[in-house]
Amino acid sequence: MILPKMLSFIEKYHMLDGCKTLILGVSGGADSVCLLLLMEKICAERGIVPVVVHIEHGIRGKESLEDAAFVENLCKEKGILFHLYSYDVERIARESGESTEEAGRRLRYAAFAEMAEQYEAAKIAVAHNENDNAETVLFHLARGSGLKGMSGIPPVRGNIIRPLLSVSRCEIEEYLRKENQPYRTDKTNFSDIYARNRIRHEVLPVLESVNAKAVVHIGQTAGEMAEAAAYIEEETKKAAAHCVKKEPDGRGFLVKEREFMEYPAFLQGQILYHVLSGAAGSKRDIAREHIKQISGLMQKQVGRSICLPYGCTARRVYEGIFIAYEEIDKKQSFIKKNEEDFAFHIFENDFQMVEIPKNQYTKWFDYDKIKNGLQIRTRQEGDFFWLDEKGRKKKLKSYFIDEKIPREEREQISLLADGSHILWVVGYRISAYYKVTKKTRRILEVQYHGGKKNE
Repeated sequence: MILPKMLSFIEKYHMLDGCKTLILGVSGGADSVCLLLLMEKICAERGIVPVVVHIEHGIRGKESLEDAAFVENLCKEKGILFHLYSYDVERIARESGESTEEAGRRLRYAAFAEMAEQYEAAKIAVAHNENDNAETVLFHLARGSGLKGMSGIPPVRGNIIRPLLSVSRCEIEEYLRKENQPYRTDKTNFSDIYARNRIRHEVLPVLESVNAKAVVHIGQTAGEMAEAAAYIEEETKKAAAHCVKKEPDGRGFLVKEREFMEYPAFLQGQILYHVLSGAAGSKRDIAREHIKQISGLMQKQVGRSICLPYGCTARRVYEGIFIAYEEIDKKQSFIKKNEEDFAFHIFENDFQMVEIPKNQYTKWFDYDKIKNGLQIRTRQEGDFFWLDEKGRKKKLKSYFIDEKIPREEREQISLLADGSHILWVVGYRISAYYKVTKKTRRILEVQYHGGKKNE
């Protein structure tokens, strides 16, 4: 029975403790309709007020409007409060430089949070299920994630809960059939343009042919990974307290070499990640390559330094490595100014292979090959790009020398970077790795308006 299984999961993670109002994100699909039906019963038993929020993304035209009407009518039948948010997600995504998926997710959770603020002791319930969790783990694994990514979707994050995370998609659909409850089907879920859909339709079925309980086992492993990640995080904090000295202004951290070297290599990497993210004020866009570069400084001579995300630097000093957030200097001002000069547009490849722009300041890239997120910055140690489709690499430093670009100009050239891999040396060339081909599913178009538009 799905309800006892779900109740056990809710109790395990104390999801409804102190909850008086439950904001339910309901799209109209099978998962969210199942969530609505089950949570309606649980809320009635516990004296919790359910409130439904539906987000109309403005992407699928008439179908999108019909989804909203379906959810609204379902709420009227059940006497549940209904709130509708409508957004032009594609336009917002173009303006923000995000993909439509990223923009849609950001807007959804912003709407949920806004609604939760209007009610007393509110929590937010979303309908991720066991299959979603397995797909997320595989997606993160394919993209080179660490322990956090391998932990999958968290059952609880702040005031957001996921009561269906222990329930499979098959169980959800079977429950709705028994209840004779209709639901909406988003046709984009069947399109293999999106990476997660390819995992859903192509990868998971193969794994389930190897073991019918593959989805369950991936979920169990994700739970163990989450426990391991939490343990390692605590150990990392203890180790950092022993080998890292924080500057009084909070912007600088000295990693003391003698104490640091007492720890195994894996924990050293975790310590450096902890310190860099603390100095940067964010974990986003901090990749393995950055940690590798910092670690490498221990073998370098005193005075050597590297530039890192968010205006941070790491410098070899006598005592070890000093990692700090630097005040914005002229170079950082240049980077900030130039971000406003870039325009991003993501669109599906229609596979007709229209002519790729030859404009020096408009370039196309294979969006799905981007692994670490995009940065607009100037050069850093370790930067490289692909010379050709065979994967031959060239260091950016060598490229600048070969092109006879003056040293003072090298520090001012804008780069579009995916970690240390340079997609585009703006005004010059792009990496062959990101070139658009007939296999490209999504195209990222980047325009630099600071260049000469007639070239």
